Amino acid sequence: MKEKTFTFKGKPSGDYESFVWDVSKEDYAIITGRKPKSHEKARFTKGRFMVYPNDLLEGIADEDETDYEFEITIKAKKVE
Repeated sequence: MKEKTFTFKGKPSGDYESFVWDVSKEDYAIITGRKPKSHEKARFTKGRFMVYPNDLLEGIADEDETDYEFEITIKAKKVE
């Protein structure tokens, strides 16, 4: 089973339409492996970029015709 672990600071985006986080440019690059594009700017949080679940799965589960078993652990801690 392939596995990736990410630790990043972010907040739920607030768009109420999908599961997405607004993260810093640096965290975006760590998670996706590339610099964010202008259309990926967060809509509700200035200076941040949107990360979607598909961004987390790239390189792990990206074959369209294949079923995968997923195990997701989410831990959230307030940043002081």
